[in-house]
Amino acid sequence: MNEAQTRRAENRLFFRRWFKNPRQLGTLAPISVKLSMLAAKEALSSYKPGTPVVEIGAGTGRLTRALLQHGVQPQDLTVVELDGEMCAFLRQSLPGVHVIEGDANHLRDFSAIPLMYLNETVRKSLMNAAFSILKPKAKIIHVTYNPNSPLNFWGSVKQSRVAAAWLNLPPGFVWQFQQ
Repeated sequence: MNEAQTRRAENRLFFRRWFKNPRQLGTLAPISVKLSMLAAKEALSSYKPGTPVVEIGAGTGRLTRALLQHGVQPQDLTVVELDGEMCAFLRQSLPGVHVIEGDANHLRDFSAIPLMYLNETVRKSLMNAAFSILKPKAKIIHVTYNPNSPLNFWGSVKQSRVAAAWLNLPPGFVWQFQQ
């Protein structure tokens, strides 16, 4: 499949799944190529081959593809996705990438989630699970369509907005979190 065919397949899958369960996807449209490239660039500022990279809420794989285009080796990349149909698409279209079908709240068990739609307790629990498996000073990169941090209630986590795509529809933002 060429790039244009892949994008069309991603869009068809996204909207089919969106009509079935819009709240699970947490957005009105798939992540744009521009926003996924901004997020990948930020996420990989300190990447070295052999370093594991985990993407939570991989969806149709648009950000996953951007990570690969920015140099992540497929064998270093693990993606977690709750939706089984999207997992099947990821496995078929991204050979060599480890795809886990499951709930990211169980990160410890298998070492673009719409955080803003989750209550604060769930957000904190999810992030604590992620921090528990990361090396000290590791960073978490989060893409959201809200200019405010989804963790603005949590003072002990270092938070910074590292990129913005204002012309994206809707505008998209990349946040970095460190414990």
